[in-house]
Amino acid sequence: MLELLINVKDTRDDDAAMQAGMALASRHHAYATGLNIVEVYPSTMAMPDVARVLEEEEEEARACDAWWGNTCRRNGVDGAWEVIRGIYASVLARRSCMADLTVSRLPNGGDTPPNGMDHISQALLASGSPMLLVPQTCGDPSFRLERILVAWNSTEPSMHALRAALPFLRDATMVDMVDGSFDELPGIAPPLLPVRDWLKRHHVTLSSLRDFPPSTHVGEALLEQAYAAHADLLVMGAWGHSRVSEWMLGGTTRHVLKHAKLPVLVAH
Repeated sequence: MLELLINVKDTRDDDAAMQAGMALASRHHAYATGLNIVEVYPSTMAMPDVARVLEEEEEEARACDAWWGNTCRRNGVDGAWEVIRGIYASVLARRSCMADLTVSRLPNGGDTPPNGMDHISQALLASGSPMLLVPQTCGDPSFRLERILVAWNSTEPSMHALRAALPFLRDATMVDMVDGSFDELPGIAPPLLPVRDWLKRHHVTLSSLRDFPPSTHVGEALLEQAYAAHADLLVMGAWGHSRVSEWMLGGTTRHVLKHAKLPVLVAH
């Protein structure tokens, strides 16, 4: 059974991550765990009344178990509600390693912490599950993923993302792939992954496959291609030579997650 972890920041029926996660869980017969994180800031723990406030927040969050149960029943989904207190990114990364896919909001809504790296990006770096990240104003509660664009560069992260997206690729009416891979050191470096044969074995038919045009602004170019294709989902691995340079220097993946106006499925 597919395991979805839905990171619920706002316990409301119109929460974008909740709606997307529930729609996918219902369509793909997945188990949906709703996760609410009571965030702890270590620097404040010595302050008076902080422990009491955290206990109250945790109690309020646990009381939402009935809301989650009703939501699951309304959508015909099996699931559970979990509340965990701790450092946000660490909790999300650790809990998400048990899921096939984590559903959360795109980190482009102005909630970036002072250190410059949002919680979602930190969790992704910390080796959690692949993440399906949706805009806060996703719009359609049915969350149909009819047109999918795959950004491929023949790396392990792009393969991880492709595997996680497989249930959605099989159901899509259009799957386009842009290929940015190249054989850097023929005969020395590992060969390019035979992705087309892999997709055929898994009953995914590509509507188009084209080389990704050279660009100094890969993130912008990927989003432009996704919008031009009217894609409902962009699938990509963390795109860069190293995770440190990719995130700290504002690389392709960081640009996409900051500026995307469509759902993005990303894996490290």
